[in-house]
Amino acid sequence: MSLEFSTRKMTFEGKELSVALTEMENAVLLLLWEGMRPLLGTLTVTLPGRISSRLLGDRDSLFGQVLGEQLASYFQKMSLVSVNLKTVKTEAVGSKILELIKEIISERAKSRAPAS
Repeated sequence: MSLEFSTRKMTFEGKELSVALTEMENAVLLLLWEGMRPLLGTLTVTLPGRISSRLLGDRDSLFGQVLGEQLASYFQKMSLVSVNLKTVKTEAVGSKILELIKEIISERAKSRAPAS
C-alpha cells in the first residue's frame, strides 16, 4: 500500500505555500512548507483530546499545535504536523492555510461518499 497525499498550493505575499495531507489507519500527516520543494519543519504530534507535544523544532510550534488539534479532533486520530515557513508569518496567513486544509478534507470526504 502506498500513501496518497492530497495537496494544495497558494501564493501569499509573493511566496508559494504548499499543504499536503495523507490519512493512515491510525494517524493523519500534514506537511506545510514555503517554497518549491517540500521541507520538514517544526514537528508536532497531537492526540484526540487535544494532547499535544512538540517533537522537533521551535518556530511556528503553536501554529502546528493548532493545526494538529483541528485534525485530531476531526479525524479522531493522532495527527503529525510539520510546519516549515521561513519568511511568512503564521499570524498573517493562518486563516488562509486553514481554508486550504478544509478544502482538502472536504474533497477527501466527497471521494469517499457512496454514490447515489
